[in-house]
Amino acid sequence: MKYVKIMLVILMVVVLSACGNKESDAVRFKKEYESLNGKTLKGSSHKVKSLSISKNNPIKYASYDEVIDVIKKGTGIIYLGYPECPWCRSALPVLLEAAKDYKIDTIYYINMHDERDYYEVKDGKLVYKQDEDGNDIKGTKGYFKLLKTLDKELDDYVVTDKNGKEYNTGEKRIYVPYIIFVHEGKIIGTHLSTVDSQESGYDELTEEEYDELNGIYANYIKELVNNYCDEAC
Repeated sequence: MKYVKIMLVILMVVVLSACGNKESDAVRFKKEYESLNGKTLKGSSHKVKSLSISKNNPIKYASYDEVIDVIKKGTGIIYLGYPECPWCRSALPVLLEAAKDYKIDTIYYINMHDERDYYEVKDGKLVYKQDEDGNDIKGTKGYFKLLKTLDKELDDYVVTDKNGKEYNTGEKRIYVPYIIFVHEGKIIGTHLSTVDSQESGYDELTEEEYDELNGIYANYIKELVNNYCDEAC
């Protein structure tokens, strides 16, 4: 009996230790984005824009099912993007500041880097692009499930060849950064990219551009918060 008690104590210590060492989503997100600061990615001539993200940020890594559940019947903010995306790195600090101003404690996040399918035009036909190993980039099941959920909100996926001719893939597309604001299963707003005047994602936002984007996010967040408080506060 004494032996059993000792083993139970050891097991509890191991479990508690493992839980204590588990990295939070906020810290994981901070590392994910800051790890690219100042680097030059393969195929690019630009240095990655440096970000400083609070370790107390509200990011929650979510599954497709979680995000779809929020869209269909929940309330929250969803951020779809990835750290290598220059437009995402422009938008993210503004989103996080707006969320902090309104005490938002959760932003659902999916890293979209390896989730989508990619087409290109060869010999006048649409074909899948291939990865470094020669495999077709067809996208994940979760991504296509989310496309179906957001169908009415999204633009068509159109590919342009080197001569400027457009080819419609017959699919919708989640371009990023894409922010979705949802209240009780109703999408009250979405925002793609940053602001029209920012010509390149590698450019720093001017003060006016920053304020414009902050205002866009803040207006949706205020509507979200006010709707919630009207019914629950």
